[in-house]
Amino acid sequence: MKRPTIGDIARRAGLSKAAVSYALNGRPGVSEETRERVSRIAHALGWRANIAALALSSERVGVIGLVVAGEVPWPTVEGIERELAHDGVVLQLAIAKDAEETYQDWWASGRVDGMLLIDPSPNDPRIALLHKLSVPTVLIGASHPDMSAVLPDTAGKCRQVTEHLTQRGHTKISHIAAGPDEALAATRDLKDVTAVIYEDPMAAAKVVAHAAVLNKRIPTDLAVIAWDDAPVCRTVYPEITAVRHDHAADGSLAARLLLDQLNTGVHEHRGGGRDELQIRGTT
Repeated sequence: MKRPTIGDIARRAGLSKAAVSYALNGRPGVSEETRERVSRIAHALGWRANIAALALSSERVGVIGLVVAGEVPWPTVEGIERELAHDGVVLQLAIAKDAEETYQDWWASGRVDGMLLIDPSPNDPRIALLHKLSVPTVLIGASHPDMSAVLPDTAGKCRQVTEHLTQRGHTKISHIAAGPDEALAATRDLKDVTAVIYEDPMAAAKVVAHAAVLNKRIPTDLAVIAWDDAPVCRTVYPEITAVRHDHAADGSLAARLLLDQLNTGVHEHRGGGRDELQIRGTT
């Protein structure tokens, strides 16, 4: 007979797995009535706490690992650190090109209780490694069926940007993922396009700064939007319309998901921080 899980209890109770885990572990966030109802359902299903997991939890070192192998939004790191500090947990941070070796060393030596990954690619080898090692992990910006994840609302972000542009009469919109070195050439090659969304804010800034080279007036001939807001968006003229994301909220949520997973063994996929279009002079 299959051993009942927290997921089974959640389905029976009509609650999220997180709410059930809070109820079963005596954590704040649910009412006493809910806590009692969850307890009754758990008893009826024959659920028992995972003794092995509880034993492991008592051997924690109170440290979470994060290896930065490239550019990351530092507000995300700040959000992680604040949330962990609230629970008395330390963030161990390393900046290393060989992230996989660092992860292996930390886990093998028992120096961390779990790991965080910021903006990994879908086929990132670090994800496969941490899954193979059975390391409690939370991904920020990517997903894996056996790991907790903080996921972007890409559809909502696209909707905000396209609605803004169409309201201003743009019907031919392009998206350029090239970096700043290729941005001018990529923009020059566009035909009859009146608005461009640039993946890289530096690319958007270069196009705005060199609009005369393209024989374009901004925003009259060409509207420019940066997919992510950055300080450079406010250092050119006109200032660049951009999508501002609450990266700190991503970090805080990721840290909370990992702490909860260490307590319950339950992984979750949750939506991240808000996206808000900052309308400036380029649109």
